[in-house]
Amino acid sequence: MRRDRACGVTAGVLCGVAGLLIGLATPAALAGSAIGDGAFDGTPVQTGYVAEFFLIDDPLGATSPAWRVNNDHVEKDGFIPAPTPGYVLHNAVIVRQAEGVVGAAAWAGNHQAEALDFAPGFYLIRTAHVQEAIDLASALQDAEGVAEAYIDLERPRTLRTLPTDPSFNQQWHLRNLQNPIASANLPGAWAEGYTGQGVTVGILEGGWQYSHPDLNANYVSAATQAGSPTSHATACAGIAAAVGNNGIGGVGAAFNAGISGQLYGSATQTASALNFRNDLNAIKSNSWGPSDNGRLHTISSVEYAALANSVNGRDGLGTIIAWAAGNGGTNDRVEYDPWAASRFSLAIGAVGDQDIRAWYNELGSSMLVVTHSSGNNRGTWTTTTGSSYTSNFGGTSSASPLGAGVVALMLEANPSLTWRDVQHVLIESARKVHPSNNQWTTNAAGYDINYNYGFGAIDAEQAVIVARDWENVGEEVQVLSGTQTYNVQVPDNNQVGVTREIEIDENVRIEAVELIVNIQTSYVGDLQIDITSPQGTNSILTVGGRNDPQSNMINYRLTSLRHFGEQSEGTWTVRVRDLAAGDIATWQNAQLRIYGTSFGTPCEFDLTGPALDGVPDGEITIADLNYYVGLWINEAPAADLTGPALDGEPDGLVTIADLNYYINGWSNGCD
Repeated sequence: MRRDRACGVTAGVLCGVAGLLIGLATPAALAGSAIGDGAFDGTPVQTGYVAEFFLIDDPLGATSPAWRVNNDHVEKDGFIPAPTPGYVLHNAVIVRQAEGVVGAAAWAGNHQAEALDFAPGFYLIRTAHVQEAIDLASALQDAEGVAEAYIDLERPRTLRTLPTDPSFNQQWHLRNLQNPIASANLPGAWAEGYTGQGVTVGILEGGWQYSHPDLNANYVSAATQAGSPTSHATACAGIAAAVGNNGIGGVGAAFNAGISGQLYGSATQTASALNFRNDLNAIKSNSWGPSDNGRLHTISSVEYAALANSVNGRDGLGTIIAWAAGNGGTNDRVEYDPWAASRFSLAIGAVGDQDIRAWYNELGSSMLVVTHSSGNNRGTWTTTTGSSYTSNFGGTSSASPLGAGVVALMLEANPSLTWRDVQHVLIESARKVHPSNNQWTTNAAGYDINYNYGFGAIDAEQAVIVARDWENVGEEVQVLSGTQTYNVQVPDNNQVGVTREIEIDENVRIEAVELIVNIQTSYVGDLQIDITSPQGTNSILTVGGRNDPQSNMINYRLTSLRHFGEQSEGTWTVRVRDLAAGDIATWQNAQLRIYGTSFGTPCEFDLTGPALDGVPDGEITIADLNYYVGLWINEAPAADLTGPALDGEPDGLVTIADLNYYINGWSNGCD
């Protein structure tokens, strides 16, 4: 179960109400303060000859993120800087012996002291958790034979330089100097220390120029189905993982990642490519698809089976399948492309250098995220055949490998992420791009969703930060409605159409919803289909009145991600309308397939979901902490959880004991 802890406790002692409010991670809470206006509390931690004060996220963990309290850094105008993030405290103490002392003397007590061969006279003592290390370092300050004792910690660090490649400044999609918000924010991720090392990204289409001087050093031949080079695939390879700091060209999003190639072709060839060396290929980027003509397309069963089997790659964690969401503009939809729309794929759309929708970007309920490509003013700068470069690459063809490169950084930050957890992290870390766009809405689980942008734009820095601390979600749960038989005629050229309800009795936290429909018609393009969840979120799956002269929808799978995080239980509504005259449609049957995770056993510390509506959502997250703090500050009766004995028995009063009790329970979570 994922937990977002903000401020830990030790032995039932709150690490400071001010620290707690900082942990809520709002910009206002993290702002500095004037002296006398609420300097931040913190825990003293011996970090050398002196103690520094920290807000500690998880003192009972083996490691813990921490924020340095800067009450000692008062500026001339009396302003106290905000706590500094980026520290990590470890459950270990570094001890330097006094001169003349031999071996770990009495100061070691009952602890095992490990001599550090690389630093004579130094020892490392590992403890059960961070708080024990803090206490031990403090206790050893006056111990005989100890020159100094301090906790082992990581301090904030950044890369000293950006990539030195001469054309890096032209790669606005990585770092936009003219419009800083309009990029995938790769320098932020690189500064966190992630460049794709140890992760291989496959480019699945035609071959690419494996000998290209800006690609060859990252080429992984063992993971490759070799083929003749194409300029398109070579451009995709450069977007994902062109070599960094080699004195030529530009860089890829994951410039230290490996790059491989797989070859599409017939149904069996493509299926083979999707599963080729998925023990080596962590990610495969697909910048291709059926014609963007606004018509429904059908995937072969062998290709769909290969997509489904990709989840067995990476020793069962799943090879990540990134897919260009399509370039058909508003006349097409992601749902019509069953390769990109599959719940096994990451459908990645495009925004341009002005941070707004690229003109060619499709709409869709199965759009996951967008990232930066051509479509406003500039194209993307990358490699091409002939050991050369281009500044005019673009489309969702460029967006997919850029997203794949960011996923490579995520997997370097946390190699244990499954294919489903990668989707979660991208959703949780997405930036609400073009917030003034009128298609933004919020689903019942509190997620911002938009047919143009999915869950938002990829932010590489936020993606690696979220990935690094992510706790994997539970096993996938599938809920099937069973086939619902209707055999009802859909009124011709009618805005009302036919609506049917499907009852779902099992409750899971939704990740993806599939609608399987059978409709007899002589003109599929007339049909508009949408579903509405029990909590009121609507997903348009096909749009009527378009040019699609095909006949019949036979077991056609339409996928929506817009219900992500919502509860499956209740009455779902499916509506079919015929929005053009002249063709009669008969809706034969439908089935809902819902995929997600179990809510598990109710927990007393699970108070609400992201919407802060007081309805538990099955997760212990920052939303629950926010919600309880609001109750406690307002002395609401529901905030009375315990008395001074912290025994879980309410005493009729709302006091610091209740806050301590909740914080302890929230930090430990629920199994």
